[in-house]
Amino acid sequence: MKTGKAIVLLGMGMLIFTMMTGAVAAYTIDGDLDDWGVNPANNSWYATSPARSAVENWRAGPNSDSISPGIEECDIEAMYVDEDENGPYIYIAIITSMPPEGFDYSCGGSTVHLITGDLALDLDNDGIYEYGVKLTEDSRTVSGKIGDVFRDPTWVKITTECAQSQLSFSNIKNGTRTGDATVVYQGYTDWPQDNGAANYVIEMRIPKSALGISAQGDVDLCATVSCTNDVIMIRDFHYTPIPEFATVALPLAATIGLFIFFERKRRREGE
Repeated sequence: MKTGKAIVLLGMGMLIFTMMTGAVAAYTIDGDLDDWGVNPANNSWYATSPARSAVENWRAGPNSDSISPGIEECDIEAMYVDEDENGPYIYIAIITSMPPEGFDYSCGGSTVHLITGDLALDLDNDGIYEYGVKLTEDSRTVSGKIGDVFRDPTWVKITTECAQSQLSFSNIKNGTRTGDATVVYQGYTDWPQDNGAANYVIEMRIPKSALGISAQGDVDLCATVSCTNDVIMIRDFHYTPIPEFATVALPLAATIGLFIFFERKRRREGE
């Protein structure tokens, strides 16, 4: 009987966990995109459904007619997004040739230090990116650490010298910090080089709570570099909210009630 009771309790625990977390996406934040179904070295550019993909790798890949980034280090190859359906996180991955420490570029007799842009998110489709995730420790951007999430950021373009103008902004200057995203920014071992430059993966897990998500909606995502020579976007990715406690508590209470009823019945029959 004790074994049976333990099994029932274990099942209830699993049910509680499932109800509290929703459908959890199977992404490990480790800089390896195999769990997304992505491996450009094997010509696997697009993530497995239901994840969304944007692929614009310059001079290679399925959409090679994108705007030239000037130098390979300013190229953003692809971006991917998925979520925990009715769960706590949004997942995003970016492939780029911009190193995490940035890149020194000779321009007009001087050296310009280029950096990756911060991730921009527009959660109400009004063209204003009201949330951002810090992706660089460069002192010209908002203070904090990589992965900090900011609401109502002030967006600025960091590099204007020898720069293209594919976007009017690149990085967060200031804003209200709302939480932390888990971010890995490292060399891409599955596809180490492209056009003579190293490739990198930026993979992240963003808490929906840090983005103020309380209802379902659509988000526009935008990634660039400090010179805005290249820009990549995913528009209208549909996200779901984390269920309110009441929606979880009612079926949970019913499950507990059934367990108590059958446990008492078993005890009476054993008397």
